[in-house]
Amino acid sequence: MPTKTPVAKADQLIKPRLEQSYDPQSLIALVPIHTDQTVADVGSGPGWLSIPLGKYLYGGKLYAVDIQERMLEMVAERAASFRMYNIETVLSKESSIPLDDEILDGLVLSGTLNEATRAKSLFKECARLLRKAGWMAVVEWLPSSNEQDFGPPAKQRLSMEAVVEMGAELGLTRSRSRQIGPAHFVVVFKK
Repeated sequence: MPTKTPVAKADQLIKPRLEQSYDPQSLIALVPIHTDQTVADVGSGPGWLSIPLGKYLYGGKLYAVDIQERMLEMVAERAASFRMYNIETVLSKESSIPLDDEILDGLVLSGTLNEATRAKSLFKECARLLRKAGWMAVVEWLPSSNEQDFGPPAKQRLSMEAVVEMGAELGLTRSRSRQIGPAHFVVVFKK
């Protein structure tokens, strides 16, 4: 069964080592995001990606979605410290996000599918939230045959091909995919 990142490791999520992360700006450069869009960071954790996305969306809105209330409190605290009022936190269940259908222009799942008990159900739920022509970026750990001292166990990691297949099953079109940072890949879909 996949493991969720515990709240006790939130500081490591906010300030990850270089080999454990990627530059949020490199993700922003790869997606068709506009400053006035409504976007969700699903599996936001303490907001490592939510804050840069929220800053970019200065004329829009960002939903930080997570299943752990304390993680969302940390997002809200960090957003308040930056005087960002366009970030709304949403407590969800793993495969049930309490937002209306087709409410989002874009959505990011970063390091989330490998922690999901039912990754396909979560993926489908995220697709439900996208408007027609909306975009979804899925960032996951590169598959690895050896165990490292960071990231999920090798058996929990998804391949890029598996992520592309999940999107295709839902009628999403892959617009780009590539390695992002030393240990991650990204697949960007259009609805």
